[in-house]
Formats: sequence, structure tokens, C-alpha cells
Amino acid sequence: MLGAMAENQFLSVIRTWAAMAWADGVVVAAEALAMRKLIESAELSAADRATAMGFLETKVELDTAGLSALSPDARKGVYKAACRLAAVDRDLAEPERALLARLRDGLELGAAAAEIEAAVFGAPKV
Repeated sequence: MLGAMAENQFLSVIRTWAAMAWADGVVVAAEALAMRKLIESAELSAADRATAMGFLETKVELDTAGLSALSPDARKGVYKAACRLAAVDRDLAEPERALLARLRDGLELGAAAAEIEAAVFGAPKV
């Protein structure tokens, strides 16, 4: 997706997390609060911040283009945050599991994904 490729790197990562929040079709209050905190703390221009806040209003689809270009630590961080966001409502729905699987592939995490999942979910469930 060309639009996502042209975005600020932080905005692309926030879009990824927003897709995680939307994976089950609804952004619950806890997910919205977590996303707002992430957006407010990110290094974004006012325009990008407004765009990111819009991700909470309109469903966002996962676009993994360009994510594998992030550093290994950044890729792990993106995945860990996505897992935490999926776990925030204490219900890991099947669409969230499927999105995490796609994200794992897009981030090219390999075995590191299982370690992150165990840390966040307590046991390999995804």
C-alpha cells in the first residue's frame, strides 16, 4: 500500500497497532486509551497525530509493507506492543489471533515471536 509506505515510520507503526485494536471489529475503551497514550507519546507532527487519532474512529486494516525494514529490536517492540494491545481486553479473539499471525510473518520475527507471546500471554496461545 503506497500510502502506508509514504507515512512517517512512527505513523506506520501506530497504524499497525490500530489494525490490532480493530481486529475483532471494535475498539474497546481500554484499547482506545492505550492507543491514545501511544499516539500522544510518539514523535509525530500535529498532522500525523491527527491522522493517528483518526485510526481510532475508522477501521484500519493491517499493512505489513515495510515493517521488515525496521531494526530487529524495533520489530520485536512492534510485536510486543501489538500482543499487549490484543491482551488489554483479556479476550484474544480469533480475528486478533489471525492478525497477530500475519503481523509475525510481516515482521519476520521467527522464534522471537514465541518468546514475546509467552511473556505477554503467559503461554503460547497464538
